[in-house]
Amino acid sequence: MKKEQEAETRELMQRCFDKSLASIFFLHPDTTLVVIHEDKVVAGLNLDVYQVNKQVKMGYLGWLYTDKEHRGKGLAGKLLSEALIFLRSLGCTDVAGCVEGDNPASFKQLENKGFSRLSLLGQIRRFRFGLFRVWKHASRFFDMGYFFWHLSLDDTRTQSYPENLKAFLLGVVANTLLFIPVLFGWNLVSLLNFSWMQFSHETGSLLFALPLVSLLVRTLPSLVFAHIQKIRLVYRQWDTAYFTALLLPLLMGLPFPVPGNLYIQGSNWSLKTRKRPSAHEPDLKYLARPALHPASQSLYVVPVDA
Repeated sequence: MKKEQEAETRELMQRCFDKSLASIFFLHPDTTLVVIHEDKVVAGLNLDVYQVNKQVKMGYLGWLYTDKEHRGKGLAGKLLSEALIFLRSLGCTDVAGCVEGDNPASFKQLENKGFSRLSLLGQIRRFRFGLFRVWKHASRFFDMGYFFWHLSLDDTRTQSYPENLKAFLLGVVANTLLFIPVLFGWNLVSLLNFSWMQFSHETGSLLFALPLVSLLVRTLPSLVFAHIQKIRLVYRQWDTAYFTALLLPLLMGLPFPVPGNLYIQGSNWSLKTRKRPSAHEPDLKYLARPALHPASQSLYVVPVDA
């Protein structure tokens, strides 16, 4: 994107997204790709490029947007294709974006480009201590309901995302472990001789099953309803908010559960119809909560769309 196109591009973003999101927009001109039609910016993709560690250089997909009059023309897919070429030229080894689990209009675009969900364990293996930097750029510390879509440009293989019973059991184990500091009073507040919660030995033993019970109560009604409606679902455990789920019990002694959710299988559905989105629906609303730290690289502008 050319520097003189920045104001026009920001204005397009403001038209495409809810006003409440304006305060968290990011736009780095040197790593923002735009589509020009009749000398006007009609679509854009804001990228964030940074070094995760010695082995991994990340190209993060931030805001992806299309002018209302030009939706349904495949511009989002073209921008993603150009972004992969551009990021390869910058030496990126990884490309990623965060998408809500119930936003198939977005993650279908990524699926078509070879992206897949990367689990929390997969993120730890891939980024190691650089995971904190990745989460910081993607604002994932307090995020819930988003999945980390990842593509390795150096052909590194990653494990498949756990689903259904395996995912549910992993979620139960994780939430039970996170609940232990609450049960035993291992927190900063208790060190000050004050505690929000006091449990007897007998009560504590019963409450140890609370994470399992709460996840069952949250999940089973949706599962029964979907079975009645003959909707095929898949259960996925969320990979975000574990930082908060660990920090809050240790500091305040308060639980912060990190559940998963049931999602309609596949990507050919929408929230309104459970069918494939029509050409009149937006290509993509937004890929992720934005990165807040700049990364300047060389200029690149997508050619005019015919």
